[in-house]
Amino acid sequence: MKYVWILDNGHGVNTAGKRSPKLPNESQLLEYEYNRSIVNSLATLLHSAGINYHILVPELNDIPLAERVARANTLPGNAKRLVSIHGNSAVDELIWHPASGIETFHFPGSEKGAALAEVFQRHLIATTHWKNRGVKTDKFYILKHTSMTSILTKNGFYSNQAECIKMMDSAWREKIALAHYNAIVEIEQSV
Repeated sequence: MKYVWILDNGHGVNTAGKRSPKLPNESQLLEYEYNRSIVNSLATLLHSAGINYHILVPELNDIPLAERVARANTLPGNAKRLVSIHGNSAVDELIWHPASGIETFHFPGSEKGAALAEVFQRHLIATTHWKNRGVKTDKFYILKHTSMTSILTKNGFYSNQAECIKMMDSAWREKIALAHYNAIVEIEQSV
């Protein structure tokens, strides 16, 4: 296999906010749980395929960004790729918002990041058929400070009621994990 895939599951249980408004049945999506569910399913798929991976944050509590970056940067090996997996929200308040879809970010000017992001975005859209918000650049801390090529996927808006309902479904989360897995397999098999 070409790479060690570093899987970053984003926020922890004690991250402020990062949750959906309450649905009519009083249930609520918690982003840390959504991210971890996808990462755990993805790890199972990678393990079965014999693809090297490392879960960056096995703990449930928040791990500061600087420590997450340090963990990634000090993992052994030069052939590493980092995928940070997230949900998305259009607003900070706990209100529903119509923004929808999937987007994938890389650090500005990173040609390798752009190429990696394109593959993931394509697989995520093909799997979900959600709105394609495109590949974008951003100076997210984890993209800026990691020493390997890194991307960040935003897999649906939990501030959108229809998407939130899907995002709470375990079978849907498996589909998101499978899309990430298929992207990784394509990259591993490319020349």
